[in-house]
Amino acid sequence: MKLKRSHPLPSVRMSRARGFSLIEVLVSMFIVSMGILALAGLLQSAARYSKMSELRSTATLLANDIGDHIRANFDGATKKAYDLTLAYPATAASDKRTLAGDLCNTGADCASTELAYVDMALWTARLLATLPSGTPYIKYNDNALSGGTQSGTVDVWVAWKDPNTTKSGTSTERPAGECPAGLNVSTDTSVRCVYLQVGL
Repeated sequence: MKLKRSHPLPSVRMSRARGFSLIEVLVSMFIVSMGILALAGLLQSAARYSKMSELRSTATLLANDIGDHIRANFDGATKKAYDLTLAYPATAASDKRTLAGDLCNTGADCASTELAYVDMALWTARLLATLPSGTPYIKYNDNALSGGTQSGTVDVWVAWKDPNTTKSGTSTERPAGECPAGLNVSTDTSVRCVYLQVGL
């Protein structure tokens, strides 16, 4: 008596079909993995540029803030009381500005130069506290504008260290001329600068 097989053995063709399906799954997993890695890189870049934008916005606000103080104190600006040409990086405001806190609290009238020193003391303290390695560079230009409508301008630079960039000298992320020569940051491409010209 012959016994009948209830389940036929799988054919060679079916085995091959199963093998191809496994390869297709592996290829699909590889493609999905590459997509996830690309998405992770995109999120990292987005976080980086978001931080860069935040620091630049803070520097712009600080430059505009001291610009308003300079415009309000015309006499102090023309006497170069706001000039501060520190080499990068600044650790604290130099000269009289470090002791300017009590200059205008004596009860007597505050001179324009003293007011400028107080402005600079408060402003540089905020700059150092809010920007990484924040450094001011302010310089008055006498008769910088022709035509006689203005007596000069004040150049304001705010510099800071971008923590997302490298220090490699081959990096070209910072445009040429973004920072003034007096800051001495030509070899440190991680430093960024914001420039504001204040007309008097």
